[in-house]
Order: sequence, then structure tokens, then C-alpha cells
Amino acid sequence: MEEQSRAQAIATLRQIIAGMKTSQALHVAAKLSVADHLSRKPMRAAELATATGTDPAALHRLMRALCALGVFAESSGGEFSLNPAAEMLRSDVPGSFRAAVLFLVGGVRWRCWADLIGAVRKGVGGAEGALGMELFEFYAAHPEESEIHDQAMRAVSAAQIRAVLEAFDFAQAGTVVDVGGGTGELLAAILAANPSLRGVLFDLPHVVAQATPVLTDHGVVDRVKVIGGSFFETVPTGGNTYLMKSVIHDWDDARSMSILRNCRKAMTSGDRLIILDRQLPELGQPGTPEIFLIDLEMLVMSDGGRERTREEFAKLLSDAAFKLARIVSTNSVLSIFETHPT
Repeated sequence: MEEQSRAQAIATLRQIIAGMKTSQALHVAAKLSVADHLSRKPMRAAELATATGTDPAALHRLMRALCALGVFAESSGGEFSLNPAAEMLRSDVPGSFRAAVLFLVGGVRWRCWADLIGAVRKGVGGAEGALGMELFEFYAAHPEESEIHDQAMRAVSAAQIRAVLEAFDFAQAGTVVDVGGGTGELLAAILAANPSLRGVLFDLPHVVAQATPVLTDHGVVDRVKVIGGSFFETVPTGGNTYLMKSVIHDWDDARSMSILRNCRKAMTSGDRLIILDRQLPELGQPGTPEIFLIDLEMLVMSDGGRERTREEFAKLLSDAAFKLARIVSTNSVLSIFETHPT
């Protein structure tokens, strides 16, 4: 190997290694609400340390590193301030990404990713070994973590929802049943953009209990029926368009099949099922790591969850008595899988 190629190869490895350090630095800034404090005025490290209850020298080192990474800015006089990336760490701005940072690189994720090697050796991962219970049981038992999860999903979903609405026409969707719809952000956005539609929001009882403020904010609360339950047991009937966003990727084929078959039981032949999920490429090409890292996330965080290729989706759907009609791309990581009962 030539010296230049060797240097480039090492640089690639060093950049990957740095991911652990950079994500944890960002997590600490989010945890300390640094952006909220700096939204009032620029501060030197000593003043910011007083506001955050931290050591001035250590905080100064953290802030310099984040400035070098393009998060926050430091003046020649030593004052730290917000830049566009840091603005999104504020808790009070539309589309805030603070909760997503706390969720994606916080303690729960850290504990589960620590045993990636075990998951690779055994072929299965899941949060149970690290957390003592399955992930969704953990959230049900830990309301504070569940709240971070829900806030993060809202933040991550905001841009995805815009992309979905731009790419897909829901005008003739009739009654939309959002299966595993969380607190209703996607359903509310669809109904707000299409005043003639009605909706059913379906998820676990402790999840949909938090939906009223979301539906009210979008002005659609009077057009949505909220139902608590498990999609492993049943799915509400009476819809025309059934919708699932980032649901199937949480589960292995057997449990995904159970969800899909329950959807099929609830549907008539003229209905359709719209699945919003990631489409895994057939090959791992340089420059497209995000989708494959999300697939690894499913390995370590879930008991059998995974991203799937087009062919894998088509087979799963066929086995559940659905036909994949088309896949619509969006300006996000999500693809839109339009399916019909067979």
C-alpha cells in the first residue's frame, strides 16, 4: 500500500473512532441545557459553568471541542454563543433536536450498544440483557425515559412528516387508521393538510394518553378517535387507509407478520396499507452509512428488529396477504410502501 493510501485509510478509521467522543460531548451539552442558557446571551465559560452547575475549566474544554465540531461558536474574547446547529439544541424552538440527542446517545442507548459484539456473536441482541426487560416494557416502567423517547420521536418525525406529505397524496384516504401512531404527530399532520379526512389513532394506552395536546394543536382533535390497545392482539376496523410509520422495523419477521395479519383482518378488499419505513439497499456502498447504522441499532436495541430490502418487504407482505403496489421515495430516510390486500 502506498503511503498516501495508508494515510487516507488511517484517517478514515480515526474519523469513525471519533464518533463515540463527539456523540458524548454533544449529549453532555444537551443534558446541561447549554443552548437554553446561551439563548439569553453569550457567556464566558465561568458564567456558563455557574448557570449549569459545572466546573468552569472542564466546561470550557467541552465547549471548545463542540465549537471545533461546528456546534456553538467562540468569540475572540472567549464568549460562547449559539450558531445554527446549537440553536437546534434549544428546548423551546420548533423542531428542537435536544430530545433526539438525549434519546439517541443517552444512557439507555449506551448500555445496549456496549454489547454489540455479543449481539454479533449470538445473532440476536435486544435491550433485555442490558436493561433487564424488553425495551418497550422498560419505557412503560420508566416514565422519564418514555417521555424522552416520545419527545425524540416527535423531533425526528417532524422533518420526515414534511417529506412524506410532499411525496404522497392523501386527499382520497378517507378514514386513516394510524397503527402504532404514537402521540399522533403524523396523523394530525395528514388530517390538517386534508380537511375532509377523519382518523383513528391506535397505540398502547399509556402512549395515546398523551395525544390530546398534539391533536388539539393541529386543530384536528374533533376528527380523530383515539383507541388504546396492542397491535399484536387486534387492529381497529372501519378504516379506508391503514398507516404504519417505523413499526415493522421494530420486530422480527414472525411478529411483523402478526401485526400485518391483524391489519389485514381489519381491512376490506378495497382498503390500502401504507407503510413508512426505511428501505435497506442491497449493497453497503461508501457514503451511505446511516441506514446500515440504523439497522445495527435495531440489532442491539430490539429483540429481532431490522431494516429490510425491497425484496424482504415484498415477501413479508405477500405472506401476510398483501401485494406491494409501489415504493415512493421521500426527501428523508423513509420510503413509502403502498400495499393492497390480495
